[in-house]
Amino acid sequence: MKIISILSNAVTLCFLFSATALWAQGDQKKLDYLVLMNADTLYGKISSVKDNKLKFENQQKEKLTFTPDQVYRAYWQSKKKVYAPSYVEKGLEVVPGTSPKMYRIQKGTDQDPTFAEVLADGEIMAYYVSELKFSGGAAVNVGGGGAGMMPTILVNKNKYAYALKKGTGEVAEINSNNNGLFSNAKKKRQITFTQLINDEPELLAEFEMEQKYNYDVFIKYIVRYNELQQAKESPSDQSRLFIY
Repeated sequence: MKIISILSNAVTLCFLFSATALWAQGDQKKLDYLVLMNADTLYGKISSVKDNKLKFENQQKEKLTFTPDQVYRAYWQSKKKVYAPSYVEKGLEVVPGTSPKMYRIQKGTDQDPTFAEVLADGEIMAYYVSELKFSGGAAVNVGGGGAGMMPTILVNKNKYAYALKKGTGEVAEINSNNNGLFSNAKKKRQITFTQLINDEPELLAEFEMEQKYNYDVFIKYIVRYNELQQAKESPSDQSRLFIY
């Protein structure tokens, strides 16, 4: 009977340890987490992400601040967003002789990376970035002192989505809220995007059969392209951490 009792206690302890481990794993899935450039993972809560600063509280309730060069990926679970350091916001230049325009990261750029929202992750990275444009203007002052002109500052927020191919460094714009009324930017995006996936002929052929081209279509083909490339990668390729 003593042996049975001991076995019963052992089984109960194993069950409790397993249940605790599963609970901890399930609890961690609800937490935000960071993958640092040294490959460490921190769980906790992200409170804000700005261009040059990420605020984070770890599981020990310590408040930490990270810069883009310290973080490989930031997973903001509650907002369902992923951030990564990138040069696309401030380090792009036009590739000479390309029409429509293709971009690349400036060679020897002295710009620091900024946090950019990741729309798709893999061999082709898709990023969302925004920038504020300030311009001067004038408005009529109709106050008690009489009518007159007063200077104003106009602020416009331009939003862009870019696709960056790691292997070639090519960058193509895939969306923008700054197209202009008579712009043919959408047609140009179709052309530049084909350069990113032309090393997968079957996928490219499917893309060229699409009836319309927009942001959602571009993201769909980026995801499919990345899946094809991931199947070809070795574990060592997937373990390398770089900023693009």
